Amino acid sequence: MKFLAQLLLLLLAAFAVASDYVDFTIVGRIKFSVPADWPVIANKSSADKTIFGFQIPNPADAETSDSSNLSITSSYLKQAQDRNAFDKKPLSTDPSAQEQKFADGWRCAKFSADQKSTSTHYVIWDCSRIVADCGVSVRIAWPHLPKNPPDYDKQMETVLSNFLASVGPSKPLPK
Repeated sequence: MKFLAQLLLLLLAAFAVASDYVDFTIVGRIKFSVPADWPVIANKSSADKTIFGFQIPNPADAETSDSSNLSITSSYLKQAQDRNAFDKKPLSTDPSAQEQKFADGWRCAKFSADQKSTSTHYVIWDCSRIVADCGVSVRIAWPHLPKNPPDYDKQMETVLSNFLASVGPSKPLPK
């Protein structure tokens, strides 16, 4: 009986954690999940291209113009030449971006930049891959702020890793 009670508690905890996320589907092709407390700060969609932007809550950026954020762009790749062009496209337009192995199946590059208006130093990751028949690009950026926890960079890399793991086809691919 004790085992059943522990199993029930574990299932309830898993349900509570799962309900803290919001699932999105892009034009019936791509799906992903974000924490429920991430406000949508940008959304533009057409049959060929969709962009979502989210602000990642960070108490350290309160009363500043800085913020941690993540965006996802999905572009419909109609033909083989579109897929080839997406695969060859540079990950980032920043010349200091360094490609790094980060998440299985994703090409990722990391760089740093200063926000011109505040001179705040940001860490930026750009990642891309083809999912189903779409080119998917993800960018995460976060500021280095005095009130950030000491392990904030590591926390944000975990956020990125979890997000990338949630991106996939919205329905099973034909075999």
